[in-house]
Amino acid sequence: IFSLLQVRKKTAAAIAGIAIAILCLWGISMWQKISLIEMSQILLSTVILLVVIILSSFLLITVFKLVFRILKKLRRNLTK
Repeated sequence: IFSLLQVRKKTAAAIAGIAIAILCLWGISMWQKISLIEMSQILLSTVILLVVIILSSFLLITVFKLVFRILKKLRRNLTK
């Protein structure tokens, strides 16, 4: 199906993964008799949690890289 739409393999895999996740959540909500509103709130809060974790890790990596650059410059200046 995705080859007819001329979508890259990685994009097609991401779209398929999202579709499978949505179908699984729908199936769980039907099985456990959880309303779709509750399930979508859980999904949204999980996505927000993941975004916060990803952004904080990028921030932490940036801080470490800056600290190491500063230490490298200080070491160079001290050895001269």
